[in-house]
Amino acid sequence: MLQVLTHALTKSLAFYAAGIVLVITGTREISAVRGLLRKRPWTAALLLAAALAIAGAPPFAVFSSEFAILRAAAAGGDYVSLVLLATFIIIAFAGILIQGNHMVFGEPSPAVASAVHGPRGLQWVAVLALLPVLVLGLWMPAPLSQLLHAAARQLTGGLAP
Repeated sequence: MLQVLTHALTKSLAFYAAGIVLVITGTREISAVRGLLRKRPWTAALLLAAALAIAGAPPFAVFSSEFAILRAAAAGGDYVSLVLLATFIIIAFAGILIQGNHMVFGEPSPAVASAVHGPRGLQWVAVLALLPVLVLGLWMPAPLSQLLHAAARQLTGGLAP
């Protein structure tokens, strides 16, 4: 249940960040967006945070949930699942960060060089979306933890811890 929650929150952040890039550059093509940091540093920071968060980097919430899944697989002796999950996590992490790196760093592409200033409110919405993604990566409130455990028990017929 933690993975569902953290991914939902993090994907919202990623969509907000991608939406800002679309609004300011006018393109949906990842390959057309290069060098955001030099032209739009706030947007670049939000996009990089979203990429790191969805890729599962610490200290973001997806890292915490993926680590919990890996830890459970190891504790249960399910080493095949552990290796497969770790492999897929690493592959996804690399793919996301390679694209994020190209979009954020380097010389600005024509789409980025001609980027307009987007509405300030868009960035604040993305910052607000970032907050729970960061907070849940660092701290899990007890009531939320209890709620997630109760939901997992309901879904598994009481088999979940």
